Amino acid sequence: MSTIFRLRAKRIAVSLSFASALAVPAIAHADEPKKDCEPGSWFCGETSSGGSKELQPLPAESAPVEAKPVEKTPPPPVVVYQPPPPTVVVQPRDAPPAYYYVPKKAPPKKEWGLNLHLGGAMMGKGRDGNAGMAMAGLGLRFRPIPQAAIEGDIDFAGGRDYNGYRRAETAFTLNGLVFLNPKNTTQVYLLGGFGWSGARAIDDREGFDKVEYNYGYFGVQAGIGLEFRLSKVVALNVDLRGLIRGRVDDHRRRHPEFVSGDGKSTNTSGAGLLQGGLTFYW
Repeated sequence: MSTIFRLRAKRIAVSLSFASALAVPAIAHADEPKKDCEPGSWFCGETSSGGSKELQPLPAESAPVEAKPVEKTPPPPVVVYQPPPPTVVVQPRDAPPAYYYVPKKAPPKKEWGLNLHLGGAMMGKGRDGNAGMAMAGLGLRFRPIPQAAIEGDIDFAGGRDYNGYRRAETAFTLNGLVFLNPKNTTQVYLLGGFGWSGARAIDDREGFDKVEYNYGYFGVQAGIGLEFRLSKVVALNVDLRGLIRGRVDDHRRRHPEFVSGDGKSTNTSGAGLLQGGLTFYW
């Protein structure tokens, strides 16, 4: 309790000293002779020696200003800006060409064929009037297009040759055929080619004294023929060919094949060939 009492006594003493400090200036101002102060005033202004300064009167109250109504202006119109449409340049286009339907043609069928034929050689009557030879053969034909074909033939011939000798001959030829009207049932064709052949001739005219000759030939041939289509796979043909050939064996100079009565000799010969047969296509 003593402590609390002491604190309160200190606070009272401080308050009294602060009040005394404020009262001293007020008493000093009261003792000054040249100041006009109203009784009971705390602060006084000094009076000038030249006289009192008059206070300006307050301006008279002005008449109230009548408020005029404010005219309301309508709001500006709403403007919506739209950009101009883009410029479109139309260029005329050429009309497409008319379409004509053309049916596709089927590619030509490639054909293979086996040709079997018989024929005979036309060489005249010969030296002794008994010349004549027959032949038989077969050929493999490839026809890539209807207008043309290639054919390889092997032929066997036998009989009496121009000299009257008994002869057996084997020939291999390679020919090209061109069909002039391939869409017809009866077709005309041209042929041409070349080939090799070998012959064995025996001179048996003197009875038992026989002399044997061996010949080798290279020749060319050309001709014309007809082919009759019996069906899509079978055709009948006949043609005529001309043949010319010369010897190519080693004995052609020492033993010429043909010797005339006046001593002239040659190893070149020719003949006509007539043959007909059947061709089987697939």
